[in-house]
Amino acid sequence: MRYNDRITLVYMDGPEDELTGEVISVKKRVTCCIQPVTNLQKLNVYGLLKTSPLEVHLKNRIDIPDRVEIDGVQHNVIEAIKGRKVRVLTIGG
Repeated sequence: MRYNDRITLVYMDGPEDELTGEVISVKKRVTCCIQPVTNLQKLNVYGLLKTSPLEVHLKNRIDIPDRVEIDGVQHNVIEAIKGRKVRVLTIGG
């Protein structure tokens, strides 16, 4: 598998800021392989969604992020699968 795409993993760490209510976030840029989920899989597993989910294959085993940023747009993590040497994230919306 070729890991030729780049994404930013966003971890929400630390307490909330008392003035603004924002949580401190830590960002980490990694290489990955992004693949769309097919319509059959989408209907069977996730039900009808307004946006099509994506599978993100990460090369190493890493901690599960709170959000994934692709091209400046943040997506929520729906599911995370841990393999022997890889991590697969299903993201959407």
